[in-house]
Amino acid sequence: VLCVDTTKQWYQRRVRGSISIITFEYQVSQSAKHCSQLSLSNMKPLSCLLTVMLTVPALSELKIVSTPDGKTGPPPCALTCTGVSKYNAGEGWLRSDSEAGKNIDISACGFASEPVVTAVLSGEICPAAYIYERSVEKTKFQVYAAGDATVSQMMNNRCDVYWTATGYTC
Repeated sequence: VLCVDTTKQWYQRRVRGSISIITFEYQVSQSAKHCSQLSLSNMKPLSCLLTVMLTVPALSELKIVSTPDGKTGPPPCALTCTGVSKYNAGEGWLRSDSEAGKNIDISACGFASEPVVTAVLSGEICPAAYIYERSVEKTKFQVYAAGDATVSQMMNNRCDVYWTATGYTC
């Protein structure tokens, strides 16, 4: 007798730049008292669900309309990469001229060229943010606090940078 119970196994599949994670819950038991018998007829719903979950990510599409350099790449290479740079991560907030700024490492995204980057600040009391256009590279960018914010204010208010970069990996 084979039965379904609650031990978790993970299946991960990469589809055109996105990752789908599906949880399968099962346990093999020889005791029919604790679970129902697994047969072909009661596996059909699971089979359909599995097919849908594996196919849907392949149907999603990321379309990049324009890029800073004016060049677009092949659609399968399009990627949106996102992350959070904690206020005290890396070098933390630094003073650049008269502004508080932060270097953000996006090398893990694997961009082949300069991506389109957006960023916002989140913390206790954080100002607006802007990205220095000439600082954006395929592996990093710099974000600055708008206004008169000091490095100590950015650190004390725990201003994290929530960022999103969209570009091409090939």
